[in-house]
Amino acid sequence: MLKILTQNNKYSFEKTYLLFVSLSTLLPGFGAIDNNPIRWMSLGGTAMLFILYNNFITQDKVKINFEKSIIVILSGVYLVFNSLFAENLNESIISLYKLVIIVSVFYTCFIAVRKIDDPLMFICQIFSISIFLESTFTLIDFISINDSFTGISQNRNISSSSIVFKLIFLIYLIHNSKLFSTKLVLKILEVMALISIILLQSRLGLISVLTIYLLYFILMKPLRKNIYVSLLISSFFFLYFNSNDFQNKIEKTYSFQNLGDDDSTIQRLSFYQKSISLFNQNPLFGNGLGSWKYKSLQNDNTENEKILVPYYTHNDFLQTLMETGLIGLLIYIIFFLLLIRNILSFRNHKAFTPMIIVLVIFIYNSLINFPIHRTQEYTPFIICCSFIFSKRVFTKKNKKSNLLTIMLILLIPSIIIAKNEYSSLKIQGVLLNDYTNNTFSLDLKQVEKIGYKLPNLASNAVPISTYLSRYYFNEKRFYESIKLLNYSLSINKYDVMTKELQLKNYIFTNQNNKAYELVKDLLNKYPNNKNYTQIFQAISRDLEIKD
Repeated sequence: MLKILTQNNKYSFEKTYLLFVSLSTLLPGFGAIDNNPIRWMSLGGTAMLFILYNNFITQDKVKINFEKSIIVILSGVYLVFNSLFAENLNESIISLYKLVIIVSVFYTCFIAVRKIDDPLMFICQIFSISIFLESTFTLIDFISINDSFTGISQNRNISSSSIVFKLIFLIYLIHNSKLFSTKLVLKILEVMALISIILLQSRLGLISVLTIYLLYFILMKPLRKNIYVSLLISSFFFLYFNSNDFQNKIEKTYSFQNLGDDDSTIQRLSFYQKSISLFNQNPLFGNGLGSWKYKSLQNDNTENEKILVPYYTHNDFLQTLMETGLIGLLIYIIFFLLLIRNILSFRNHKAFTPMIIVLVIFIYNSLINFPIHRTQEYTPFIICCSFIFSKRVFTKKNKKSNLLTIMLILLIPSIIIAKNEYSSLKIQGVLLNDYTNNTFSLDLKQVEKIGYKLPNLASNAVPISTYLSRYYFNEKRFYESIKLLNYSLSINKYDVMTKELQLKNYIFTNQNNKAYELVKDLLNKYPNNKNYTQIFQAISRDLEIKD
Protein backbone atom coordinates (compact mmCIF):
# COMPACT_ATOMS: atom_id res chain seq x y z
CA MET A 1 0.00 0.00 0.00
CA LEU A 2 2.73 2.48 1.01
CA LYS A 3 4.64 1.73 -2.19
CA ILE A 4 1.55 2.63 -4.23
CA LEU A 5 1.19 5.96 -2.40
CA THR A 6 4.80 7.08 -2.93
CA GLN A 7 6.22 8.77 -5.98
CA ASN A 8 9.94 9.10 -6.65
CA ASN A 9 10.54 7.90 -3.09
CA LYS A 10 8.36 10.74 -1.81
CA TYR A 11 4.99 10.53 -0.13
CA SER A 12 2.25 11.71 -2.51
CA PHE A 13 -0.72 13.61 -1.10
CA GLU A 14 -2.43 13.50 -4.50
CA LYS A 15 -2.25 9.70 -4.64
CA THR A 16 -3.65 9.44 -1.15
CA TYR A 17 -6.50 11.73 -2.12
CA LEU A 18 -7.47 9.64 -5.16
CA LEU A 19 -7.30 6.47 -3.04
CA PHE A 20 -9.61 7.99 -0.41
CA VAL A 21 -12.03 9.18 -3.10
CA SER A 22 -12.19 5.67 -4.53
CA LEU A 23 -12.60 3.89 -1.17
CA SER A 24 -15.08 6.40 0.29
CA THR A 25 -17.76 4.93 -1.96
CA LEU A 26 -17.50 1.65 -0.02
CA LEU A 27 -18.41 3.09 3.38
CA PRO A 28 -21.39 1.50 5.17
CA GLY A 29 -24.56 3.41 6.03
CA PHE A 30 -23.86 3.55 9.80
CA GLY A 31 -27.48 2.94 10.69
CA ALA A 32 -29.11 4.75 7.74
CA ILE A 33 -31.45 2.85 5.43
CA ASP A 34 -29.42 4.23 2.49
CA ASN A 35 -25.60 4.31 2.66
CA ASN A 36 -25.13 7.08 0.08
CA PRO A 37 -25.39 10.16 2.38
CA ILE A 38 -22.35 8.96 4.37
CA ARG A 39 -20.49 8.51 1.11
CA TRP A 40 -21.52 11.96 -0.14
CA MET A 41 -20.31 13.43 3.17
CA SER A 42 -17.00 11.60 2.85
CA LEU A 43 -16.50 12.74 -0.75
CA GLY A 44 -17.36 16.34 0.14
CA GLY A 45 -15.07 16.29 3.17
CA THR A 46 -12.09 14.82 1.26
CA ALA A 47 -12.58 17.34 -1.57
CA MET A 48 -12.63 20.17 0.98
CA LEU A 49 -9.38 18.96 2.58
CA PHE A 50 -7.75 18.72 -0.83
CA ILE A 51 -8.77 22.27 -1.74
CA LEU A 52 -7.42 23.61 1.58
CA TYR A 53 -4.17 21.72 1.03
CA ASN A 54 -3.87 22.91 -2.57
CA ASN A 55 -4.67 26.56 -1.82
CA PHE A 56 -2.75 27.07 1.40
CA ILE A 57 0.09 24.54 1.55
CA THR A 58 1.34 23.70 -1.95
CA GLN A 59 2.89 26.30 -4.22
CA ASP A 60 1.80 24.80 -7.52
CA LYS A 61 -1.69 26.19 -8.08
CA VAL A 62 -3.89 25.37 -11.02
CA LYS A 63 -6.38 27.73 -12.59
CA ILE A 64 -8.93 26.62 -15.16
CA ASN A 65 -9.28 28.73 -18.27
CA PHE A 66 -12.52 30.73 -18.21
CA GLU A 67 -13.44 29.93 -21.81
CA LYS A 68 -13.06 26.23 -21.01
CA SER A 69 -15.17 26.49 -17.87
CA ILE A 70 -17.99 28.63 -19.30
CA ILE A 71 -20.09 25.52 -20.01
CA VAL A 72 -19.75 24.38 -16.39
CA ILE A 73 -20.66 27.84 -15.08
CA LEU A 74 -23.69 28.25 -17.36
CA SER A 75 -24.84 24.72 -16.53
CA GLY A 76 -24.64 25.49 -12.82
CA VAL A 77 -26.62 28.71 -13.24
CA TYR A 78 -29.29 26.91 -15.25
CA LEU A 79 -29.66 24.07 -12.73
CA VAL A 80 -30.01 26.55 -9.84
CA PHE A 81 -32.60 28.46 -11.87
CA ASN A 82 -34.36 25.22 -12.74
CA SER A 83 -34.52 24.07 -9.11
CA LEU A 84 -36.17 27.32 -7.97
CA PHE A 85 -39.25 26.47 -10.03
CA ALA A 86 -39.57 22.90 -8.78
CA GLU A 87 -42.75 22.05 -6.87
CA ASN A 88 -40.67 20.61 -4.05
CA LEU A 89 -37.73 22.95 -3.46
CA ASN A 90 -36.23 20.78 -0.72
CA GLU A 91 -35.84 17.82 -3.05
CA SER A 92 -34.13 20.11 -5.55
CA ILE A 93 -31.72 21.25 -2.84
CA ILE A 94 -30.90 17.59 -2.10
CA SER A 95 -30.06 17.08 -5.80
CA LEU A 96 -28.08 20.33 -6.00
CA TYR A 97 -25.79 19.51 -3.08
CA LYS A 98 -24.85 16.22 -4.75
CA LEU A 99 -23.99 18.06 -7.97
CA VAL A 100 -21.78 20.48 -6.01
CA ILE A 101 -19.86 17.55 -4.52
CA ILE A 102 -19.60 15.82 -7.92
CA VAL A 103 -18.16 18.93 -9.60
CA SER A 104 -15.77 19.51 -6.68
CA VAL A 105 -14.49 15.94 -6.78
CA PHE A 106 -14.28 16.18 -10.57
CA TYR A 107 -12.15 19.32 -10.45
CA THR A 108 -9.90 18.26 -7.56
CA CYS A 109 -9.24 14.93 -9.25
CA PHE A 110 -8.12 16.93 -12.32
CA ILE A 111 -5.47 18.60 -10.23
CA ALA A 112 -4.39 15.39 -8.50
CA VAL A 113 -4.09 13.42 -11.75
CA ARG A 114 -1.85 16.07 -13.33
CA LYS A 115 0.67 15.74 -10.50
CA ILE A 116 1.01 11.94 -10.67
CA ASP A 117 3.47 10.05 -12.85
CA ASP A 118 1.64 7.54 -15.04
CA PRO A 119 -1.83 8.32 -13.59
CA LEU A 120 -3.55 5.58 -15.60
CA MET A 121 -1.55 2.82 -13.91
CA PHE A 122 -2.22 4.36 -10.51
CA ILE A 123 -5.96 4.49 -11.23
CA CYS A 124 -5.76 0.81 -12.17
CA GLN A 125 -4.05 0.06 -8.86
CA ILE A 126 -6.56 1.84 -6.61
CA PHE A 127 -9.49 0.29 -8.49
CA SER A 128 -7.88 -3.12 -8.00
CA ILE A 129 -7.75 -2.47 -4.26
CA SER A 130 -11.42 -1.55 -4.38
CA ILE A 131 -12.27 -4.72 -6.33
CA PHE A 132 -10.46 -6.81 -3.71
CA LEU A 133 -12.51 -5.25 -0.90
CA GLU A 134 -15.83 -5.46 -2.78
CA SER A 135 -15.30 -9.04 -4.00
CA THR A 136 -14.15 -10.23 -0.57
CA PHE A 137 -17.21 -8.69 1.07
CA THR A 138 -19.50 -10.21 -1.58
CA LEU A 139 -18.06 -13.69 -1.16
CA ILE A 140 -18.24 -13.52 2.64
CA ASP A 141 -21.79 -12.17 2.44
CA PHE A 142 -22.79 -15.00 0.15
CA ILE A 143 -21.14 -17.69 2.27
CA SER A 144 -23.10 -16.47 5.27
CA ILE A 145 -26.26 -17.05 3.13
CA ASN A 146 -28.82 -14.61 4.42
CA ASP A 147 -32.04 -13.24 3.01
CA SER A 148 -30.52 -9.89 2.11
CA PHE A 149 -27.56 -10.93 -0.02
CA THR A 150 -26.84 -7.81 -2.07
CA GLY A 151 -23.06 -7.43 -1.99
CA ILE A 152 -21.42 -4.33 -0.55
CA SER A 153 -24.30 -2.08 -1.65
CA GLN A 154 -27.97 -2.38 -0.80
CA ASN A 155 -28.81 -3.43 -4.34
CA ARG A 156 -27.42 -6.37 -6.35
CA ASN A 157 -27.33 -4.38 -9.59
CA ILE A 158 -25.37 -1.54 -8.01
CA SER A 159 -22.89 -3.88 -6.28
CA SER A 160 -22.35 -5.74 -9.53
CA SER A 161 -21.97 -2.56 -11.62
CA SER A 162 -19.42 -1.16 -9.18
CA ILE A 163 -17.20 -4.25 -9.57
CA VAL A 164 -17.77 -4.41 -13.34
CA PHE A 165 -16.66 -0.83 -13.91
CA LYS A 166 -13.37 -1.38 -12.08
CA LEU A 167 -12.85 -4.73 -13.79
CA ILE A 168 -11.98 -2.76 -16.94
CA PHE A 169 -8.87 -1.44 -15.21
CA LEU A 170 -7.95 -4.71 -13.53
CA ILE A 171 -7.79 -6.43 -16.93
CA TYR A 172 -5.63 -3.59 -18.24
CA LEU A 173 -3.36 -3.82 -15.18
CA ILE A 174 -2.90 -7.59 -15.68
CA HIS A 175 -1.89 -6.99 -19.27
CA ASN A 176 0.68 -4.32 -18.34
CA SER A 177 2.20 -6.08 -15.31
CA LYS A 178 5.64 -7.57 -16.00
CA LEU A 179 6.26 -9.82 -12.99
CA PHE A 180 4.72 -13.30 -13.14
CA SER A 181 3.88 -13.23 -9.42
CA THR A 182 2.03 -9.93 -9.83
CA LYS A 183 0.11 -11.26 -12.83
CA LEU A 184 -0.86 -14.36 -10.85
CA VAL A 185 -2.18 -12.36 -7.88
CA LEU A 186 -4.13 -10.05 -10.18
CA LYS A 187 -5.52 -13.02 -12.12
CA ILE A 188 -6.82 -14.51 -8.86
CA LEU A 189 -8.40 -11.14 -8.10
CA GLU A 190 -10.02 -11.16 -11.55
CA VAL A 191 -11.51 -14.60 -10.83
CA MET A 192 -12.83 -13.32 -7.47
CA ALA A 193 -14.47 -10.39 -9.27
CA LEU A 194 -16.05 -12.66 -11.89
CA ILE A 195 -17.39 -15.04 -9.25
CA SER A 196 -18.85 -12.09 -7.32
CA ILE A 197 -20.61 -10.75 -10.42
CA ILE A 198 -22.04 -14.18 -11.23
CA LEU A 199 -23.23 -14.68 -7.65
CA LEU A 200 -24.95 -11.28 -7.63
CA GLN A 201 -26.89 -12.44 -10.70
CA SER A 202 -27.45 -8.99 -12.15
CA ARG A 203 -28.36 -9.11 -15.82
CA LEU A 204 -26.79 -5.70 -16.26
CA GLY A 205 -23.55 -6.92 -14.68
CA LEU A 206 -23.35 -10.13 -16.70
CA ILE A 207 -24.00 -8.35 -20.01
CA SER A 208 -21.48 -5.63 -19.12
CA VAL A 209 -18.78 -8.22 -18.40
CA LEU A 210 -19.32 -9.86 -21.78
CA THR A 211 -19.20 -6.42 -23.44
CA ILE A 212 -15.92 -5.57 -21.72
CA TYR A 213 -14.20 -8.78 -22.81
CA LEU A 214 -15.60 -8.45 -26.33
CA LEU A 215 -14.30 -4.88 -26.70
CA TYR A 216 -10.88 -5.80 -25.33
CA PHE A 217 -10.85 -8.77 -27.73
CA ILE A 218 -11.56 -6.47 -30.68
CA LEU A 219 -9.37 -3.52 -29.70
CA MET A 220 -6.33 -5.18 -28.07
CA LYS A 221 -4.97 -8.29 -29.79
CA PRO A 222 -2.29 -9.01 -27.16
CA LEU A 223 -5.06 -9.52 -24.58
CA ARG A 224 -6.89 -12.26 -26.46
CA LYS A 225 -5.04 -15.14 -24.80
CA ASN A 226 -5.89 -13.85 -21.32
CA ILE A 227 -9.50 -13.26 -22.37
CA TYR A 228 -9.89 -16.90 -23.45
CA VAL A 229 -8.71 -18.03 -20.03
CA SER A 230 -10.98 -15.56 -18.19
CA LEU A 231 -14.06 -16.52 -20.18
CA LEU A 232 -13.33 -20.22 -19.67
CA ILE A 233 -13.07 -19.76 -15.89
CA SER A 234 -16.15 -17.55 -15.65
CA SER A 235 -18.17 -19.99 -17.79
CA PHE A 236 -17.30 -22.82 -15.42
CA PHE A 237 -18.48 -20.89 -12.38
CA PHE A 238 -21.58 -19.64 -14.16
CA LEU A 239 -22.63 -23.18 -15.08
CA TYR A 240 -21.90 -24.47 -11.59
CA PHE A 241 -23.80 -21.70 -9.79
CA ASN A 242 -26.79 -22.27 -12.01
CA SER A 243 -26.79 -26.06 -11.62
CA ASN A 244 -29.69 -27.77 -9.89
CA ASP A 245 -27.40 -29.14 -7.19
CA PHE A 246 -26.16 -25.72 -6.16
CA GLN A 247 -29.50 -23.99 -6.44
CA ASN A 248 -31.15 -26.56 -4.20
CA LYS A 249 -28.69 -25.67 -1.43
CA ILE A 250 -29.83 -22.08 -1.31
CA GLU A 251 -33.39 -22.33 -2.55
CA LYS A 252 -34.84 -21.04 0.71
CA THR A 253 -32.76 -17.92 0.82
CA TYR A 254 -31.86 -16.92 -2.71
CA SER A 255 -33.34 -17.49 -6.12
CA PHE A 256 -31.14 -17.48 -9.20
CA GLN A 257 -34.14 -17.75 -11.45
CA ASN A 258 -35.28 -14.24 -10.66
CA LEU A 259 -32.61 -12.08 -12.17
CA GLY A 260 -33.02 -8.45 -11.22
CA ASP A 261 -36.52 -8.90 -9.78
CA ASP A 262 -36.40 -5.42 -8.26
CA ASP A 263 -35.70 -3.90 -11.63
CA SER A 264 -38.09 -5.84 -13.81
CA THR A 265 -38.55 -4.93 -17.43
CA ILE A 266 -42.24 -4.17 -16.93
CA GLN A 267 -41.50 -1.79 -14.09
CA ARG A 268 -38.79 -0.01 -16.08
CA LEU A 269 -41.07 0.42 -19.09
CA SER A 270 -43.70 1.90 -16.79
CA PHE A 271 -41.17 4.40 -15.46
CA TYR A 272 -40.03 5.28 -18.99
CA GLN A 273 -43.60 5.98 -20.06
CA LYS A 274 -44.17 8.15 -17.00
CA SER A 275 -40.97 10.08 -17.70
CA ILE A 276 -42.02 10.87 -21.25
CA SER A 277 -45.53 11.81 -20.14
CA LEU A 278 -44.20 14.19 -17.49
CA PHE A 279 -41.63 15.63 -19.92
CA ASN A 280 -44.44 16.52 -22.33
CA GLN A 281 -45.96 18.75 -19.63
CA ASN A 282 -42.93 21.06 -19.70
CA PRO A 283 -40.57 20.01 -22.51
CA LEU A 284 -38.19 22.98 -22.50
CA PHE A 285 -37.36 23.41 -18.81
CA GLY A 286 -38.66 20.16 -17.32
CA ASN A 287 -40.43 19.68 -14.01
CA GLY A 288 -37.57 20.80 -11.80
CA LEU A 289 -34.41 19.18 -10.53
CA GLY A 290 -35.14 16.28 -8.16
CA SER A 291 -38.85 16.16 -9.06
CA TRP A 292 -39.09 12.57 -10.32
CA LYS A 293 -39.53 11.02 -6.90
CA TYR A 294 -42.93 12.60 -6.30
CA LYS A 295 -44.06 13.62 -9.80
CA SER A 296 -43.91 9.97 -10.86
CA LEU A 297 -46.97 9.37 -8.69
CA GLN A 298 -49.03 11.94 -10.56
CA ASN A 299 -50.61 9.62 -13.12
CA ASP A 300 -50.80 6.41 -11.07
CA ASN A 301 -54.27 4.96 -11.41
CA THR A 302 -53.96 1.26 -10.57
CA GLU A 303 -53.62 -0.55 -7.28
CA ASN A 304 -50.22 -1.96 -8.32
CA GLU A 305 -48.86 1.48 -9.13
CA LYS A 306 -50.05 2.74 -5.77
CA ILE A 307 -47.52 0.56 -3.94
CA LEU A 308 -44.59 0.85 -6.38
CA VAL A 309 -41.58 2.73 -5.02
CA PRO A 310 -40.49 5.15 -7.77
CA TYR A 311 -36.91 5.91 -6.58
CA TYR A 312 -35.45 6.64 -10.04
CA THR A 313 -36.49 6.14 -13.66
CA HIS A 314 -33.75 3.55 -14.29
CA ASN A 315 -32.59 5.71 -17.19
CA ASP A 316 -30.44 8.73 -16.35
CA PHE A 317 -31.02 10.37 -19.72
CA LEU A 318 -34.81 10.14 -19.41
CA GLN A 319 -34.72 11.37 -15.82
CA THR A 320 -32.53 14.31 -16.83
CA LEU A 321 -34.98 15.08 -19.64
CA MET A 322 -38.02 14.85 -17.36
CA GLU A 323 -36.50 16.96 -14.56
CA THR A 324 -34.48 19.59 -16.46
CA GLY A 325 -36.09 19.54 -19.91
CA LEU A 326 -34.44 19.70 -23.32
CA ILE A 327 -31.96 22.31 -22.09
CA GLY A 328 -30.77 20.08 -19.25
CA LEU A 329 -30.50 17.02 -21.50
CA LEU A 330 -28.52 19.07 -24.05
CA ILE A 331 -26.05 20.08 -21.32
CA TYR A 332 -25.66 16.43 -20.30
CA ILE A 333 -25.13 15.30 -23.90
CA ILE A 334 -22.56 18.08 -24.49
CA PHE A 335 -20.55 16.68 -21.58
CA PHE A 336 -20.46 13.26 -23.24
CA LEU A 337 -19.56 14.78 -26.61
CA LEU A 338 -16.63 16.61 -25.00
CA LEU A 339 -15.68 13.35 -23.34
CA ILE A 340 -15.70 11.52 -26.68
CA ARG A 341 -13.61 14.27 -28.27
CA ASN A 342 -10.98 13.96 -25.58
CA ILE A 343 -10.96 10.16 -25.71
CA LEU A 344 -10.31 10.34 -29.46
CA SER A 345 -7.21 12.40 -28.71
CA PHE A 346 -5.85 9.21 -27.07
CA ARG A 347 -6.01 7.24 -30.33
CA ASN A 348 -2.26 6.64 -30.33
CA HIS A 349 -2.04 6.26 -26.57
CA LYS A 350 -2.25 3.07 -24.47
CA ALA A 351 -5.17 4.61 -22.55
CA PHE A 352 -7.44 4.70 -25.60
CA THR A 353 -8.91 1.19 -25.26
CA PRO A 354 -9.81 1.24 -21.54
CA MET A 355 -11.29 4.76 -21.85
CA ILE A 356 -13.46 3.72 -24.80
CA ILE A 357 -14.72 0.74 -22.80
CA VAL A 358 -15.39 2.99 -19.77
CA LEU A 359 -17.56 5.26 -21.90
CA VAL A 360 -19.48 2.38 -23.50
CA ILE A 361 -20.19 0.66 -20.16
CA PHE A 362 -21.23 3.87 -18.41
CA ILE A 363 -23.61 4.93 -21.19
CA TYR A 364 -25.10 1.44 -21.34
CA ASN A 365 -25.54 1.50 -17.57
CA SER A 366 -27.12 4.95 -17.74
CA LEU A 367 -29.71 3.75 -20.26
CA ILE A 368 -31.12 1.01 -18.00
CA ASN A 369 -29.98 2.00 -14.51
CA PHE A 370 -29.18 5.14 -12.48
CA PRO A 371 -25.36 5.41 -11.97
CA ILE A 372 -25.46 9.22 -11.73
CA HIS A 373 -27.34 8.88 -8.44
CA ARG A 374 -25.01 6.31 -6.84
CA THR A 375 -21.56 7.24 -5.57
CA GLN A 376 -20.11 3.76 -6.04
CA GLU A 377 -20.76 3.96 -9.77
CA TYR A 378 -20.44 7.65 -10.55
CA THR A 379 -17.29 8.39 -8.53
CA PRO A 380 -15.03 5.93 -10.41
CA PHE A 381 -16.40 7.41 -13.62
CA ILE A 382 -15.51 10.91 -12.37
CA ILE A 383 -11.94 9.78 -11.64
CA CYS A 384 -11.69 8.42 -15.20
CA CYS A 385 -13.07 11.66 -16.62
CA SER A 386 -10.46 13.62 -14.68
CA PHE A 387 -7.77 11.60 -16.44
CA ILE A 388 -9.43 11.96 -19.86
CA PHE A 389 -9.74 15.76 -19.62
CA SER A 390 -6.54 16.49 -17.68
CA LYS A 391 -4.24 17.05 -20.66
CA ARG A 392 -6.49 19.44 -22.55
CA VAL A 393 -8.30 21.59 -20.02
CA PHE A 394 -5.80 23.12 -17.62
CA THR A 395 -2.96 25.58 -17.67
CA LYS A 396 -0.70 25.99 -14.65
CA LYS A 397 -0.71 29.31 -12.82
CA ASN A 398 1.26 30.28 -9.73
CA LYS A 399 -1.70 31.81 -7.97
CA LYS A 400 -4.77 30.68 -6.14
CA SER A 401 -7.71 29.39 -8.07
CA ASN A 402 -10.85 31.47 -7.59
CA LEU A 403 -12.96 28.54 -8.74
CA LEU A 404 -11.48 26.33 -6.01
CA THR A 405 -12.34 28.97 -3.42
CA ILE A 406 -15.93 29.11 -4.68
CA MET A 407 -16.14 25.32 -4.50
CA LEU A 408 -14.82 25.41 -0.94
CA ILE A 409 -17.58 27.83 0.06
CA LEU A 410 -20.27 25.72 -1.67
CA LEU A 411 -19.01 22.48 -0.12
CA ILE A 412 -19.72 23.66 3.44
CA PRO A 413 -23.56 23.83 3.08
CA SER A 414 -23.45 20.72 0.87
CA ILE A 415 -21.83 18.66 3.63
CA ILE A 416 -24.30 20.05 6.19
CA ILE A 417 -27.24 19.04 3.97
CA ALA A 418 -25.69 15.59 3.48
CA LYS A 419 -25.47 15.24 7.26
CA ASN A 420 -29.15 16.22 7.58
CA GLU A 421 -30.05 13.63 4.98
CA TYR A 422 -28.03 11.00 6.84
CA SER A 423 -29.78 11.83 10.14
CA SER A 424 -33.13 11.68 8.38
CA LEU A 425 -32.39 8.30 6.80
CA LYS A 426 -31.39 6.91 10.19
CA ILE A 427 -34.75 7.76 11.72
CA GLN A 428 -36.61 6.78 8.55
CA GLY A 429 -35.59 3.19 9.16
CA VAL A 430 -37.40 3.29 12.52
CA LEU A 431 -40.44 5.05 11.06
CA LEU A 432 -40.73 2.65 8.14
CA ASN A 433 -40.35 -0.40 10.38
CA ASP A 434 -43.08 0.91 12.69
CA TYR A 435 -45.39 1.56 9.75
CA THR A 436 -44.78 -1.86 8.18
CA ASN A 437 -45.40 -3.70 11.47
CA ASN A 438 -48.09 -1.30 12.72
CA THR A 439 -46.06 -0.56 15.85
CA PHE A 440 -45.18 2.63 17.73
CA SER A 441 -41.68 2.39 19.16
CA LEU A 442 -41.30 6.17 19.61
CA ASP A 443 -43.07 8.39 22.12
CA LEU A 444 -44.35 11.85 21.22
CA LYS A 445 -41.39 13.62 22.85
CA GLN A 446 -39.06 11.73 20.50
CA VAL A 447 -41.35 12.42 17.54
CA GLU A 448 -41.35 16.16 18.26
CA LYS A 449 -37.54 16.26 18.02
CA ILE A 450 -37.44 14.70 14.55
CA GLY A 451 -36.70 17.16 11.75
CA TYR A 452 -38.88 16.50 8.74
CA LYS A 453 -38.40 19.50 6.44
CA LEU A 454 -34.95 18.82 4.95
CA PRO A 455 -35.33 16.35 3.41
CA ASN A 456 -39.12 16.28 3.56
CA LEU A 457 -39.67 13.14 1.48
CA ALA A 458 -38.60 9.63 2.38
CA SER A 459 -36.82 7.49 -0.21
CA ASN A 460 -40.19 6.05 -1.31
CA ALA A 461 -41.62 9.56 -1.88
CA VAL A 462 -43.85 9.37 1.22
CA PRO A 463 -43.49 12.61 3.25
CA ILE A 464 -41.65 12.07 6.52
CA SER A 465 -44.35 14.12 8.26
CA THR A 466 -46.87 11.47 7.17
CA TYR A 467 -45.00 8.78 9.08
CA LEU A 468 -44.84 11.07 12.12
CA SER A 469 -48.58 11.80 12.00
CA ARG A 470 -49.28 8.14 12.84
CA TYR A 471 -47.94 8.62 16.34
CA TYR A 472 -50.26 11.57 17.02
CA PHE A 473 -53.20 9.65 15.59
CA ASN A 474 -52.40 6.70 17.86
CA GLU A 475 -52.51 9.05 20.87
CA LYS A 476 -55.84 10.45 19.63
CA ARG A 477 -54.29 13.86 19.04
CA PHE A 478 -56.09 14.08 15.72
CA TYR A 479 -55.74 17.77 15.00
CA GLU A 480 -51.96 17.65 15.41
CA SER A 481 -51.96 14.66 13.08
CA ILE A 482 -54.08 16.61 10.58
CA LYS A 483 -51.65 19.54 10.72
CA LEU A 484 -48.71 17.29 9.83
CA LEU A 485 -50.68 15.66 7.01
CA ASN A 486 -51.64 19.05 5.59
CA TYR A 487 -47.93 19.82 5.34
CA SER A 488 -47.39 16.43 3.71
CA LEU A 489 -49.96 17.17 1.01
CA SER A 490 -48.35 20.57 0.37
CA ILE A 491 -45.07 18.86 -0.58
CA ASN A 492 -46.49 15.74 -2.23
CA LYS A 493 -50.11 16.06 -3.25
CA TYR A 494 -50.03 12.71 -5.03
CA ASP A 495 -49.19 10.45 -2.09
CA VAL A 496 -51.98 7.97 -1.39
CA MET A 497 -50.71 6.94 2.05
CA THR A 498 -51.01 10.55 3.24
CA LYS A 499 -54.54 10.84 1.93
CA GLU A 500 -55.62 7.60 3.58
CA LEU A 501 -54.30 8.71 6.97
CA GLN A 502 -55.95 12.10 6.54
CA LEU A 503 -59.22 10.37 5.72
CA LYS A 504 -59.00 8.45 9.02
CA ASN A 505 -58.43 11.70 10.91
CA TYR A 506 -61.47 13.35 9.28
CA ILE A 507 -63.67 10.37 10.13
CA PHE A 508 -62.57 10.29 13.78
CA THR A 509 -63.13 14.06 14.14
CA ASN A 510 -66.53 13.90 12.38
CA GLN A 511 -65.39 16.17 9.54
CA ASN A 512 -67.65 14.34 7.11
CA ASN A 513 -67.65 16.98 4.40
CA LYS A 514 -63.87 16.94 4.17
CA ALA A 515 -63.86 13.13 4.39
CA TYR A 516 -66.42 12.98 1.58
CA GLU A 517 -64.30 15.14 -0.75
CA LEU A 518 -61.15 13.20 0.04
CA VAL A 519 -62.59 9.71 -0.41
CA LYS A 520 -64.27 10.86 -3.62
CA ASP A 521 -60.85 11.97 -4.90
CA LEU A 522 -59.36 8.58 -3.99
CA LEU A 523 -62.25 6.70 -5.56
CA ASN A 524 -61.95 8.65 -8.81
CA LYS A 525 -58.34 7.54 -9.05
CA TYR A 526 -58.86 3.96 -7.85
CA PRO A 527 -62.49 3.14 -8.77
CA ASN A 528 -62.14 -0.58 -8.02
CA ASN A 529 -60.98 -0.15 -4.44
CA LYS A 530 -63.65 -1.79 -2.21
CA ASN A 531 -62.56 0.01 0.97
CA TYR A 532 -62.90 3.42 -0.67
CA THR A 533 -66.31 2.42 -2.03
CA GLN A 534 -67.61 1.34 1.38
CA ILE A 535 -66.33 4.49 3.09
CA PHE A 536 -67.84 6.66 0.36
CA GLN A 537 -71.23 5.00 0.68
CA ALA A 538 -71.21 5.28 4.49
CA ILE A 539 -70.28 8.96 4.49
CA SER A 540 -72.81 9.69 1.76
CA ARG A 541 -75.56 8.14 3.90
CA ASP A 542 -74.51 10.19 6.93
CA LEU A 543 -74.51 13.39 4.95
CA GLU A 544 -77.93 12.63 3.50
CA ILE A 545 -79.31 12.04 7.03
CA LYS A 546 -77.85 15.31 8.29
CA ASP A 547 -79.17 17.18 5.27
